[in-house]
Amino acid sequence: MALLNLKLDKFNSLQINQFLRFGSVFLISILLAKISYFRYSGGYGTSIISRYELLMLVSSSLSFFWVASICNTLIPFYNGSDEKTQKRILFNAFALLTAFSLIAGAVTVVIGHAKGKDIDLFEIFGLVVFLNTPTFITDYIFYLKGKYKSMLLWGISTYAAHLVLLCVPLFFRQSLNLSVNLLLILALVKFNYTIILLMKYSTISIHTRLIKQFMIKVMPFMFSILLAGSVEYINSYIIDYYYDETQFAIFRYGAKELPIFLILANSLSNIYSGEIANLNREGLLNQGLAKLKVSSRKLMYWVFPGTIVLLFVSKYLFEYAYNVDLKEGYKIFNIYLLLIISRMLFPQTVITGLMKTRVFYLVSTNYLIINVVLSFVFVRSIGIDGIAYATVISFLVEKIMLAIYCKMEGIRMREYTPIPEFLFFSTLTLVAFFLPNYIILPF
Repeated sequence: MALLNLKLDKFNSLQINQFLRFGSVFLISILLAKISYFRYSGGYGTSIISRYELLMLVSSSLSFFWVASICNTLIPFYNGSDEKTQKRILFNAFALLTAFSLIAGAVTVVIGHAKGKDIDLFEIFGLVVFLNTPTFITDYIFYLKGKYKSMLLWGISTYAAHLVLLCVPLFFRQSLNLSVNLLLILALVKFNYTIILLMKYSTISIHTRLIKQFMIKVMPFMFSILLAGSVEYINSYIIDYYYDETQFAIFRYGAKELPIFLILANSLSNIYSGEIANLNREGLLNQGLAKLKVSSRKLMYWVFPGTIVLLFVSKYLFEYAYNVDLKEGYKIFNIYLLLIISRMLFPQTVITGLMKTRVFYLVSTNYLIINVVLSFVFVRSIGIDGIAYATVISFLVEKIMLAIYCKMEGIRMREYTPIPEFLFFSTLTLVAFFLPNYIILPF
């Protein structure tokens, strides 16, 4: 496969893996839409999509914040530890994921009973959540051990299996329950393979003191992700309160960042938080900051031009991909594209690498407050677009506050950010954002 012939390293393997994960989710959404349209009638296909999306919404809302915080903190914590501690932390991180997954799976079942509908489906999916969620650590075991090709093979095989086991039964007009049962078998296989990896690369024992040390670093990050992730739900609630179902759907379709940009930015942050932690342990913090600066500069030359192109063509993409009722979502989408300006600032990477994550408590709380206040103000004065503007502004304020904290720690922004390129590309992006309002493209 051409993908596996690439020269893989710690700087691109995690990004490719994340791209595969998000790409599989995107492909599943397309396939489900096609299957529901061509293989079912009378609205039953739409019902299947709705039920599946509800299961995914419940599971993701119960797990996104602690999975991301544990896995992302694992990289710098692992790199900043000696070899003996490294073996211990792998198993103990898995134990934490399993404990949280047990809670999330149980809550999934409770939600199903509370709804009083599809109870058996929620019960099965609760087991899927319990068994599948801890296997996220497998990617990071491969990554931390330098097994980049194995990580991608694992990703390709598991994502492909998920797609096939979910979609093929539905294509042959079988029940969603059958597909979820097959996903349960896949989750069991993944869980057992993860245990085999842990037997090979980790020390199988629970260390409460190590878990406590690890969780001290995880909790601020978890709190930050929880607050940031809750903004999506709060924004949707505000739209649902003020507008009808059509406007709500327009907002939901538009309020999405392009996954590839998000993946690239997040992967770079994850990678260099580990690099900074490792180099800082050796007294070479400046080298870690310089590496982050060089890589962020390279990333800017890709994501900013891509964003600018999308700002010009998003209207036509929405008209092609969705129906007439939803095409106005491109306006929301364009506003959310402006988040790329803030995403190209990486003070949070420096802070995570230095293991000074307590500041996330304060800054993330401030981010949530600003977003909610601006959302209520803007939605009345600007309309539906105001919600998106509130998110862009509050996220930029959060990054500025984190950069100020880095400055207070003696780390200036220019040490980890290519300021001239950032200002140049940010200006071009803002110009491109306003320009389509005054010109008409010939297609």
